[in-house]
Amino acid sequence: MARKKNRASSAEDARDEASNSEDATADATTSDGRKNGGVGSVNARMREVHLELAVRFILNAPPEEIEDTNRLFFLVEQAHWYYEDFTREREKGLPTRSFDVFAKELFQNVPSLKSKLKNFDDKLKAFKTYKFSIPTCGAVLLNPTMDKCLMVKGWGKLSNSLGFPKGKCDANETEEECAAREVEEEIGVNIRDFIVPEDKVVFYRKRAPGNKELQKNTLFMIQGISEETKFLTHTRKEIGDIVWNPISIFERGGSGMKLKYGSVVPVLRSIVEWVKARKAAQPQPRTNKVVAPQSPAANRATAMTLQELENELLASAVDEDETEDEEGVPYKPFAALENFKFDKSAIMQPFVRG
Repeated sequence: MARKKNRASSAEDARDEASNSEDATADATTSDGRKNGGVGSVNARMREVHLELAVRFILNAPPEEIEDTNRLFFLVEQAHWYYEDFTREREKGLPTRSFDVFAKELFQNVPSLKSKLKNFDDKLKAFKTYKFSIPTCGAVLLNPTMDKCLMVKGWGKLSNSLGFPKGKCDANETEEECAAREVEEEIGVNIRDFIVPEDKVVFYRKRAPGNKELQKNTLFMIQGISEETKFLTHTRKEIGDIVWNPISIFERGGSGMKLKYGSVVPVLRSIVEWVKARKAAQPQPRTNKVVAPQSPAANRATAMTLQELENELLASAVDEDETEDEEGVPYKPFAALENFKFDKSAIMQPFVRG
């Protein structure tokens, strides 16, 4: 189990590289820039939030999910994303939290999870090792002349480097399926019909300098994507920008490459070589028109209004006696229920003994 969507993407690569500096301040700063300072009201509200999120994402999961430490941490990760993406957006005074701090506080504040605090640091380290071992797949989208490729930038000021749309494989998912899903989620286009299993580059990256742990990364080469294509991420607070990047830059090298391209630096030379070989074998540009499916949830930044909610709930319902709304009548949320009465005596009648 590795999914929310799992955010194991180019955005997460940048997030990993910035995590050390982020963890130093994430547990002390509120979303509006004020220092927390252990304010009692905030701490009390955080306990409530942890309980609410635990019920929503963890406590109702199958027992085997909770007992398996890695699966449990994936559930906590989903709760953490929801906290940062939605809860803090609604309540500006709540502090930002790194995943490590959030997980430990959640275990402390939820009675049924307190036992998970035993050897917490060792469990967290093992989870991160396991998570890093999951292979990732994605794609390099090339323009028709193959002199530019599409790259994405992570969300937030700490995500400064560019990468390729990719993410971790789900259980029982093929490399091609994973790449197509991740590309569609991150940049909003369907590349399934253009994936050629043999057209790919593979590279391995280390979790940290000097670390022996390696992660396999597979990128499928997709030709002929027009630069006029409209890209739209279907993620929330994950992709900050989508840009066309000249491939010639990959050949320059130099100390600035790591800063600009982060964790994908090891594969850039392979991409250049693949493009050169393909240009030699295929001198005429190729064009593939990708489909950009529209997601009603894409980039939704605000909560739905009552009218939007009611419209969405009733959109698929068909009433045989359906008539048009009267013109000039103002909208009133759930007006059909305003005269509803709960007749307790009628409901209880079958249970009353004669």
